[in-house]
Amino acid sequence: MIFYFSGTGNSAAVAQTAAKELEDEAVNIIGKYAGDYDLSDEEYLGFVFPVYAWAAPEVMLQFAKAIPRTDAYTFAIATFSNMAGMALEQFSDVVPLKGGFGIVMPDNYPITDHIIDTKESAMEKLKKAEGRLDEVISRIRHKEEVFDVKRGEDARENTYLKSPVFNAGLRTTKPYHVSDACTGCGLCEKKCPAGAIMMQDGKPVWVKQECYLCMACLNYCPAEAINYGIHSNGRWRYYFKGFAEENYK
Repeated sequence: MIFYFSGTGNSAAVAQTAAKELEDEAVNIIGKYAGDYDLSDEEYLGFVFPVYAWAAPEVMLQFAKAIPRTDAYTFAIATFSNMAGMALEQFSDVVPLKGGFGIVMPDNYPITDHIIDTKESAMEKLKKAEGRLDEVISRIRHKEEVFDVKRGEDARENTYLKSPVFNAGLRTTKPYHVSDACTGCGLCEKKCPAGAIMMQDGKPVWVKQECYLCMACLNYCPAEAINYGIHSNGRWRYYFKGFAEENYK
């Protein structure tokens, strides 16, 4: 069994590909409760998630707390654009992991004052990520007991001190705003895993004070009508459409 959380598709693609190659099942955790699953006969028990502020998303950590003890080979795959901090070690505090791996994927977060990825750099990451995923799946199949991930500088401080600040007060929905380009298609409401968006009078309204800040609404919007704060307007949007560059033309 492979459980995953994904905002704009990177982690979903990784989980689904790994499950297919391992002849296993990939399960999206949204709306699910871990205690409902009988994992006693599982050979592999995997978790795939994006790294948010050098840590596993809080929704994934909360889900994992109900995972029962198991003799399966437990592993996690973290997807991230730059560095993962100690996200795997942090997750292993909740579900003890035997293996942990990182895969660099394109950034979906065009809302800060600096640009992490352009379309060109994202395509380069995708080229490398496909080969890296093949390697990781092979290592999982051989049940390697290792953590192989780019942690970056100040990894412990970033994960255990800075990430809680992000979760405590920086996941506000207040900076979201919608331009006149909105067509009222409702895709943002459908894509929001936090259930934080409701269509009202043909426009999205954020009905919760906080969300996962996964950027699904912003990146999937076909009209690029959703922005967050002052930096995202006009920047390249990304969601996973496959590893091949032609998918993004």
